[in-house]
Amino acid sequence: MSHQVSQSDGRILLSGDLVFSRATALRWQLEKLIGQSQGRVLVDFEHVERVDSSALSLWLCLERHAEPRGVELVALNVPEELHSIARLAGLTDIGLA
Repeated sequence: MSHQVSQSDGRILLSGDLVFSRATALRWQLEKLIGQSQGRVLVDFEHVERVDSSALSLWLCLERHAEPRGVELVALNVPEELHSIARLAGLTDIGLA
């Protein structure tokens, strides 16, 4: 399944697969949305079907992009697979609630 990014009610909604083959295109899309945002941005993973380690890399890149702009990223409905990858990498305190 291809990925989708949309905005609704102050949230960035993600769906589909967050895997290596799609990570770069998705990163540019998300960075553009974050660059147009202020304050707190909710990133909702509820409809994400599959992740790999590139999803963790993507999240870290987004946090680096958001921080100097004063944007706080808040992850919602993070897939357990992504939590597992973060734990395996020793990155449990990176804002993936």
